Amino acid sequence: MIYFDYTATSKPNEEVLALYQKINADYWSNPSSIYKAGVITNNLFQKCEKDILEVLNLQNKKIYFTSGATEANNLAIYGICNNYLNQDKNIITTKIEHPSVMSCFEDLEKKGFKVTYLSVDEKGIINLEELKQNINNNTILVSTMWVNNIVGTIEPIEEVIKIVKQYPRCKLHVDAVQGIGKIKPTFDFNNVDMFTLSSHKINGLKSSGALIINNKINLQGVLKGATQQEGIRPGTIDVALSAATTKALKLITASRDKHYIYVKELQKYFREQLKNIPNVLINSSEDASPYILNISILNTESETFIHYLEKYEIYVAAGSACNSKIKKPEKTVYAMFHDERRAVTSLRISLSYVTTKEEIDEFIKRLKEFK
Repeated sequence: MIYFDYTATSKPNEEVLALYQKINADYWSNPSSIYKAGVITNNLFQKCEKDILEVLNLQNKKIYFTSGATEANNLAIYGICNNYLNQDKNIITTKIEHPSVMSCFEDLEKKGFKVTYLSVDEKGIINLEELKQNINNNTILVSTMWVNNIVGTIEPIEEVIKIVKQYPRCKLHVDAVQGIGKIKPTFDFNNVDMFTLSSHKINGLKSSGALIINNKINLQGVLKGATQQEGIRPGTIDVALSAATTKALKLITASRDKHYIYVKELQKYFREQLKNIPNVLINSSEDASPYILNISILNTESETFIHYLEKYEIYVAAGSACNSKIKKPEKTVYAMFHDERRAVTSLRISLSYVTTKEEIDEFIKRLKEFK
């Protein structure tokens, strides 16, 4: 199998799996229990929180472990906005967000919030002038990706931080899923009010992730239940998953810079092989994340080519795996180029530190053979 869909999910690290199994075997007590076994398990959970803050060099932050980035994004967005229902407030996001963010804003728009969807240029960079024109003292939330999950654009978060900081009531939420552990940030996460991560994107386990927020933020709980995780994410805590997420983050962060250099060379090689192939356009800019390469094969729709590659056990994607069964132009590519043909024929190829040049060569071979 040749796998080019690491943006959708990655293979769990063996050390992460082993830790998950060990904790489930040895520390399976409910961490909310007041007897000794529960207290020991809760201490382990608190160590997970401490370790993540240390790995990411965070101060004055708190962590809510979640079932993944979708839940984390929802908790962040609704947690802020539900404090302002029926108050005629403004919220801002972009036209190229993940469905777990975009769907929240579309729902909140129906509930009376004024929503601005920022446009992007042909590199996928958000329009900062639009942000400056639309943010005001009535704006309570700005939400943007750090690294786009479709084309790999690295957004200018440091500039967004400067703009948002001029409005003390406004909170900045960053979907950091495709950047954490892969890209060295050019900004300080301590200056971001809320951000989210997902474990299975960094060789951790599915159904685990985290929302990390400033200590002083008052989130309104979306889920109803007991008081675990301050009632923001109630329900029995899965300490094994939290520990696995922490382990995955530690491992990927330790090797981040080495992996980045390797994958950047792979991306450069891939682009060179694509240069002279007819009807192929590269949608990802050269300064985007090297982990994501989006192309359009103009003479065929993406789904047709995906199934062609599948015969050779080569796997790529047409867009977000969370939205891949909906047949319509890929919204990020369309927002960048305003070209429907380019959007419906786009493919997302995502790379990893375990990808090889030989795998790229096989993809290029099958692309040239395709008729």
